[in-house]
Amino acid sequence: MAVVIPDKYHLKSIHEEIGLFDRKLAHLLKFEKFETEAERELAARKMRTKRETLVQTALRLVAEGVEFKRGDLPRSMRPDDEPEIPAPAKSVEAVEPPVAVRSVTRESTGPYAGTSLDWQASVRQYMQKKGKA
Repeated sequence: MAVVIPDKYHLKSIHEEIGLFDRKLAHLLKFEKFETEAERELAARKMRTKRETLVQTALRLVAEGVEFKRGDLPRSMRPDDEPEIPAPAKSVEAVEPPVAVRSVTRESTGPYAGTSLDWQASVRQYMQKKGKA
């Protein structure tokens, strides 16, 4: 049996699992198809039970003093008065221009020019054969 060390990384993974269960539960309630509504409620109850055990574990770790970032909390556990954390904006100036692609039709000047390893010559022959050159 693996020994789990209750640290901030373990708490972060529990918060991620809680968020995953929230998304699974929302999908189950909106999109999953069931024969009856009772089957849907049974599946939702099972999912909520698993989620609640994770929430209890997370709350216990927080009560024991394990540190965590507020941004790691799943949406369902964030206080209502706390604003959403916006995603970092990408800087337009940081984007590099695309690298120019070499043309295949250029004459081969590499060490394999004129040998059987000259791939550019074989591409040229293929293009001429297909009438694309």
